[in-house]
Amino acid sequence: MIGNSVSRLFYQLICIGTALLGMTGCERSEPPVFRFNSVEWVKQEKTHLAEGEHFPEDYKAEIGTIMTALFGTPDDPTFPFFLGDEDPAHDVISIESLRMAAGPTRVDKRESATGLYREHCAHCHGITGNGAGDTAASLEPYPRDFRLGKFKFKSTPLRSPPTDHDLTEILVNGIPGSAMPSFRTLPEDQIQSLVEYVKYLTMRGQFERFLLGELAALDGEPLIDLSLVDKPDGGEPSEDDVEEFEDQMYAVIGEGLQERIIARWLKPERKVTKIEAAPPEFDIQHQAHRQFVQKGRELYFAKGNCMQCHGDTGIGDGQLNNFDDWTNDWIKSADVDTADPTSYADFSAVGALPPRPVKPRNLTHRYYRGGDHPDDLYLRLRNGIEGTPMPASTAMTSDEIWAVVAYVRAMPYLDSTRDESEKPVNEKQVMR
Repeated sequence: MIGNSVSRLFYQLICIGTALLGMTGCERSEPPVFRFNSVEWVKQEKTHLAEGEHFPEDYKAEIGTIMTALFGTPDDPTFPFFLGDEDPAHDVISIESLRMAAGPTRVDKRESATGLYREHCAHCHGITGNGAGDTAASLEPYPRDFRLGKFKFKSTPLRSPPTDHDLTEILVNGIPGSAMPSFRTLPEDQIQSLVEYVKYLTMRGQFERFLLGELAALDGEPLIDLSLVDKPDGGEPSEDDVEEFEDQMYAVIGEGLQERIIARWLKPERKVTKIEAAPPEFDIQHQAHRQFVQKGRELYFAKGNCMQCHGDTGIGDGQLNNFDDWTNDWIKSADVDTADPTSYADFSAVGALPPRPVKPRNLTHRYYRGGDHPDDLYLRLRNGIEGTPMPASTAMTSDEIWAVVAYVRAMPYLDSTRDESEKPVNEKQVMR
């Protein structure tokens, strides 16, 4: 059971959120807002309700109140440090970094930039981090929706958050073959502020999805019933009412936000996958390197089963009708047929981008979205790529993974239809 002091803090936050939502007419133009996750709302309705039934609209206002209370607004972000200065969440998020990244783009008299996310990221990823910015529909692949809490290129295993270093690498290096550019010219503090703002949008979006996932079990009752402790007649709540209020608070915010979401982002570096040293044969100058490449080729077709998606020659012509998790998240709802736009018209109407199959990488082009260093390729094989059909290679040993990496790196220069141990590498191709 959460303590009374924390319960009071939760209650005060929600009251503040209610006041913020009620403030209108104070600006000449409406400030930007975090968009409600209407796609998740429709998905939950289709999953749990009978055809034609809908959740009460009051839930949207209640969720908006809770979200604003805990996370603020795009112009004035905050974060739920429930334990004050001692809250370990301070190791995850800095309010100063959020304020540098948030708000409208401007430079103050001291040349201190703010509004960095809106300047550099929102046109693709959207103000809300939902991957639906102004340019998103024209990009291939679509920009990432941070709200799923999934990141493709990282040093941690599947279902683990990335480290700050992972996110920094993406910002600094960009993602080759996509619209994600490099921001290496930005100062270090600005890079860090964007890293933390992405984490902030992610945890905010994850919590909103959690709240929406709770609606089916509520049977019309509120997520958090403030009337239990805020009596209309001004009277004192009973002990039973206070206990029920605390139970609701814990289930929604203590367990749902603190334990399920924020706690997962504490020190993700503890889960970083160790990159085992490559065997000597991995060195291209080693006399047995060609045989090592051939071993990788055999694993590509057998134990690794890589050709299933990447094709026999590595050009990415294997399975072509798979979708990533950002699309599967809603197309797996009842009666959604990706070949029939009318079957997902309800999702399109609330902002879902048209589903596109995920394309396996063409390995003969010699560029890789997650980085082209051997260590990067090792991690893609060992850990898989979160949110995509690319699985983790749990059945292969470290040396076997290095053999596949050697084969993949050689693939642009080799005729993969022949046994590579029987013919020389074309040196002109190697040098191109």
